[in-house]
Amino acid sequence: MISLSFKNSDDFTCRKTSAVNFKPPEWKLEGRGIMFSGSCFAEYLYKELHTANLNVQITPFGNIYNPAAMETAFSMVFKPGDIKPSDLLEKDGIYYHYMFHSLVYGEDAEIFSSMLNRALAQCRNFLQNAEALIITAGTAAVYRHLKSGMIVNNCHRQTSGTFNREMLSVDQASQNMLAIISRLRKLNPDIRIIWTLSPVRHLRDNPAENSLSKAVLRCAIDEAVKSDPEGSWYFPSYEIMMDELRDYRWYAGDLCHPSDEAVEYILSRFINSAFSPKYREFITYYTKLLKSLNHRPLNPESEVYITHLKETEQKIEEIKQKNPLYFSNHESC
Repeated sequence: MISLSFKNSDDFTCRKTSAVNFKPPEWKLEGRGIMFSGSCFAEYLYKELHTANLNVQITPFGNIYNPAAMETAFSMVFKPGDIKPSDLLEKDGIYYHYMFHSLVYGEDAEIFSSMLNRALAQCRNFLQNAEALIITAGTAAVYRHLKSGMIVNNCHRQTSGTFNREMLSVDQASQNMLAIISRLRKLNPDIRIIWTLSPVRHLRDNPAENSLSKAVLRCAIDEAVKSDPEGSWYFPSYEIMMDELRDYRWYAGDLCHPSDEAVEYILSRFINSAFSPKYREFITYYTKLLKSLNHRPLNPESEVYITHLKETEQKIEEIKQKNPLYFSNHESC
């Protein structure tokens, strides 16, 4: 029997949310260098910290959505210098690489391949000394290049007959992740690995396939974390979005990507659980100074504002001198 006793629409819509409780890692990050890789959600988190010129970096491939492409990407990072002009895709006089974003391109094959190799070498150098790597998986759907058999990261708008679309199994995805862990441990034995599942909804086909894809990735991440319990940790960004921020007011206009407010909320949950008290205190104080510095008064020519500006800039410079490890001093990958 349908109840007609609801007083308004708010009564009919469940407004209760389930807080996502999770155990923070045994270790805490101290801000000595964090690398980001994976889907666009990893890019969101990176941009928030990079804007403040903190000691963070992102892999040079652009967004990487599936674990198979991630494994290939990291194998290239661990052996930089292997990209040759013959590995490139030429399209209308422009050169691309199937493992890099379409915004990464060149007009000369030799120069472009050298540029990619330099970016990989810079990425490897950063990873070798990084405190942590944060990997965000987005989908278990992959595109396999029929001629080479390679699972690509970007199709670069080639015809559909160039690729075969497949769905990774849990075993395949977990093996990809385990291979990444194994290689990372050889490069940097002490690096912490934080796995996340992107809350971005991949709805190009249908919601049912998106759910299947996310389930595959979540199970694979669980296997990866269990294999490396002291060095790996899962941060539930996906669950926070699905359970705590469940209604559409937390999404962007496309109803697939989290809104800026949602990203800020999830990032705050991440910082509070993964960062040390000292680093959290630093970020809180430092970001307040940046907001104060960027504040635009009614009269920017006033002596009061000019004095305030100089004092704030001096405080920021003092912080940088006292905490050099917190800030970026490296080239972008």
